[in-house]
Amino acid sequence: MTSTQKRVFTILILISIAYFAAFILPNNTGAKDQMMISLFEPDEFAQYPVIIKMLNPGETLTATIFNFIAYDHYYYGSPFYFSSALLLLPIKLFDSLRNTTQLNMLLLRQVIGVLPMLGALLLLTHLQTKFSDYAKSIGLFVFLLSVSAVVENNLWWHVDSLAVFFIVLTLFFLDRDDQRFGINFALAAASTGLGTGTKVIGLFFVLTIPTYLLVGILSKKLTWRDAFFKGLVFVGIMAAAIVISNPFLLLAGQRETMINTLSRQASSQTEGWTLAYAKGPASWLHIIEELYGRLLFVALSLFALGLGIWRSPNRVRHLLIATWAFPLGLYILFTTAIKPTHFFLPILLPVYSSLVVFFEFPPFNSEKPRSSASLAWGVVFAAIIFWQFGIYLNKDVELYREVLTREENEGSLVFYDTLERDYLPRITATEPLTVFRDVRMYFPDNARWNIRTYWNSKYSTIEKIRPDIMILWSQRILDYTQEGALENAVDPASFQDTYTFYMDVKNEQVRGYHLIYRNAEGLMFVSDEIYDLYFK
Repeated sequence: MTSTQKRVFTILILISIAYFAAFILPNNTGAKDQMMISLFEPDEFAQYPVIIKMLNPGETLTATIFNFIAYDHYYYGSPFYFSSALLLLPIKLFDSLRNTTQLNMLLLRQVIGVLPMLGALLLLTHLQTKFSDYAKSIGLFVFLLSVSAVVENNLWWHVDSLAVFFIVLTLFFLDRDDQRFGINFALAAASTGLGTGTKVIGLFFVLTIPTYLLVGILSKKLTWRDAFFKGLVFVGIMAAAIVISNPFLLLAGQRETMINTLSRQASSQTEGWTLAYAKGPASWLHIIEELYGRLLFVALSLFALGLGIWRSPNRVRHLLIATWAFPLGLYILFTTAIKPTHFFLPILLPVYSSLVVFFEFPPFNSEKPRSSASLAWGVVFAAIIFWQFGIYLNKDVELYREVLTREENEGSLVFYDTLERDYLPRITATEPLTVFRDVRMYFPDNARWNIRTYWNSKYSTIEKIRPDIMILWSQRILDYTQEGALENAVDPASFQDTYTFYMDVKNEQVRGYHLIYRNAEGLMFVSDEIYDLYFK
């Protein structure tokens, strides 16, 4: 590295440290116990017990290893769960993890969430600038850090930061390989395997690698025969990385579970959860404009990518980004029904990094002749970028403040406080009672209750577990009883029982239960027996 590159790198590391530290305060909220996690991030609530199970020792060493490897929640790959579990292992060795939920979640959000994203954005910045220019490097890095979807993703513990890191790492190694098809090409194959083994999306390099090989053929660096064998080597290394990073694939039963899990997940993503969702670009428009940028800015970024492919001296770099981004982008826009806001992170962040292309041409490049037209266009492009940067900052402050104060404003906590003050003390049963809890309603676990948590309900579930108390979320009732809900269900026949149950809840006429308390956030029902004993 040159002295300039070293100084730029040092500045970016200092910015990264400050940025990492800034998320400690908000990421230390919303996790005083496991039940509280589910109010704010149900995905975290689904993932957290998996880590606890992985770290539980078995009766033998073999059972302990099996618990760790066969974690059974194969929506995401082992790199995500292994890194998360290993992060908490030192705490497990000194504590049961039960009493350190808030610390555990802070570490997971910071180290598995914020840190890999910082690594990905540093790699993207190096990919485009080589750290050779202060203004370009610092400007691009700070701009990428400000993208509101990035800020939102930094405020939870999820697989996507790792997935983005592995995707960017693949692009980084391909660029570094520079058509030599050597060690960096092999490392790109390994990182593609890690991306695939973490969240499947690495498979969307399906156009990028053939394109890279074709460029090698057209530039006379490869023959067709060489390209064929290089492609086989790439696929082989990628497959090896997938299996090595996901050792449960070597177990037939776990492999079958994974296939079934991902099949259900794919079906739900293309149809919707319970209710059918809208598809198509228009259905994504609000999320894109809210967290990724106004359409004018997105169009400008795509134009920069196209300009990079057309006229940039680094056109292969931009071509690789395009062949990566467009297949996955089109797939999500046209086939995905559910709308997680993080889906476009691995697509648009590399695209946005190509904005540096504008600085290779007049009026930003003083080595090339300027004209009044180039100056005018330069002002327009810079104005759009700064305008979007300002929009990002306003949204970022809103997202940050919302998470920082979420415990103060959470209606479910207020709902539970009312129950604890006015209703639960009236129940003096000596044996633990069963509580049915919607995943979005707070009801802390203790010796008085046997908590059963569900994402939704229906009469068959209630009749099976026969809870003494039901704590239900008002929003789910609104969603499942709205006009057309039954007709718009993914499976109307299966949804009928759910619809009937929530209609009875809405009308306060649940079979075998009495409504005790209701506010805008939730409802508390008790069984006829509990009602007769304590509330009649």
